[in-house]
Amino acid sequence: MRWPYLTLALALAGCAAKPEAIGTRELSGSWRSAEGAMLEIEDTGVMMLQRPGPKQRPVVGAYTFNGTEATFRDQPGSNPCSDGLGTYTLQVEPNAFTAAVVRDPCQDRQKILVGTWTRVGAARVTPES
Repeated sequence: MRWPYLTLALALAGCAAKPEAIGTRELSGSWRSAEGAMLEIEDTGVMMLQRPGPKQRPVVGAYTFNGTEATFRDQPGSNPCSDGLGTYTLQVEPNAFTAAVVRDPCQDRQKILVGTWTRVGAARVTPES
């Protein structure tokens, strides 16, 4: 009879736990492309891409980064490419990174992400507890 209660307690503890950081402090922050696009990257795995130009809606999505390769997936409804997963190699330096496409079915995302990005804002890092 104790097993259902233990299972419920473990499930609730897992729900209350802080999300694990899947990014790195080197990649987290605000970035600008040479074309003027903005990319906000949080260490929680959330990203927001703002295309240059007037009346452009931001694209919100998720990312993972393993130190050399990043994957990007747009949130459903955020962009016509929300069903596709894009994979890119990233060369990260303290104040810049360069992205090259490995595979991405979304041509629009490729046009925006490929190239060099310059850091324009500090990282918003999830506090350790």
